[in-house]
Amino acid sequence: MTFQRDLAWQQIELTYRASVAHQFARYALALNYDLLPEQVVHQAKRCVLDALGCAIGAYDAPGRLICENTVKAIGGPPEATVFCSGLRTNALNASLVNSFLVRFLDYNDWGGGGHNSDALASILAMAEREKSSGKDFLTSLVISYELGARFQKSHTDRFTLEKLGWASDVRGGLNQPPAIGKLMGLNEEQIANAIGICLSHALPLGILDANREENVMAKNLRFGWVAHDAMLACMLAQNGFTGPVRIVESDHGIGKVLLHGEIDFERLTDFSGWRIMDVKFKAMPANATTHGHVFATLALVEEHDLKPEDIAAVNIRAPLRESLHTTTPAKKYPRTAENADHSAFYANALAIKERAFGPDSINPEKFTDPVVLDLIEKITVTGDPSMGFIQGASEIITKDGRHFEKFIDVPRGLGEGSQSDKELEEKFAEMASVHLSDAHIGKIFDACWNIEKLGDLAELARLMVFPEKKS
Repeated sequence: MTFQRDLAWQQIELTYRASVAHQFARYALALNYDLLPEQVVHQAKRCVLDALGCAIGAYDAPGRLICENTVKAIGGPPEATVFCSGLRTNALNASLVNSFLVRFLDYNDWGGGGHNSDALASILAMAEREKSSGKDFLTSLVISYELGARFQKSHTDRFTLEKLGWASDVRGGLNQPPAIGKLMGLNEEQIANAIGICLSHALPLGILDANREENVMAKNLRFGWVAHDAMLACMLAQNGFTGPVRIVESDHGIGKVLLHGEIDFERLTDFSGWRIMDVKFKAMPANATTHGHVFATLALVEEHDLKPEDIAAVNIRAPLRESLHTTTPAKKYPRTAENADHSAFYANALAIKERAFGPDSINPEKFTDPVVLDLIEKITVTGDPSMGFIQGASEIITKDGRHFEKFIDVPRGLGEGSQSDKELEEKFAEMASVHLSDAHIGKIFDACWNIEKLGDLAELARLMVFPEKKS
């Protein structure tokens, strides 16, 4: 009987070792900084710079102080730094607040399985806690992007989760435990268990970014909440707590339950190449599929010197997903920042009035601007099934009978090459110059471009502190 028991146990262990969770854990543990190509390291630095800029740009977000005051009341040892205020709290708390800040403007990068720059908050907080080097931090960040992208690419199409009612940030349960666990010194079994613990509990619903629902503050914690749980899962696993390691492939796992079997396991565990190189950096703080038609409207207004009083009608053509996602009654007249950057009507109206759509476009005072509201009534949005995911077109008809049309195939920032280093610095400065001096901004640039030289990530975190606005 002992012989049969031992064989049964061995079979169970072999099955576990073949699981996706264990394979993701092995990938993370095998990767080290010296194996990262120079272009991958540089791209990771670009992701850091862009995410930190977005966090600074969220200083005035209504939810910032709510999140910060909440974690302050919870308390905790001074392990990590909360951006902006410099509050010192435990890594879990800092991660939650900072992830909200990175996500708030919807200006953060697009890649790694979603807006994976959200992952920076938890990885940086844990790096502070563990006193990790810049090289270790960059390696963990790359792991998060690589594994997150593989999860998304394993679906039948990029919107499989969305169509089934889930948020793409489900991936955080798969890509964050390996990235965070590596910083904590976890072994393969512990990381695999952390994946099982986190992914079986932290499953964000699609209602956080649904077509017919008004977007709310909780949207900005879609990934941050999962990443927070991933940190906790790693802490539990480090102390011997176990989770279902076959969380992906089990009959009751996410492959069957969440994705209804629409998952390609070969693509999921194909670890060749570098997916982080596909990351795009937004040139507009808005829903990605909104960029095409708004850039088209901006081009027409600037090229023909059109003013709000000239406009008789604006006809927008957009991809089907965009036409469903940003045009419902809940989105047409935004009341919150989260809706303003997801409203095709508002974005085009403001673009006509201000000839820009930037970080300050979500100022609540602009939601009730009579000129903007009048323009919204003149805009129609039509879904075009022939359009690609990021394409868009705008037709403007003036009161004197002129017709102008513009089609955008690839919006700036979302094509090959995305934005240059200089453009990313300019984007950062656009958001940060309201709060920081040029010298302070320069120090952050230097730290980001030379992050591999940092012996302790607390040096970078301290540069993100500015309790008061620049005078």
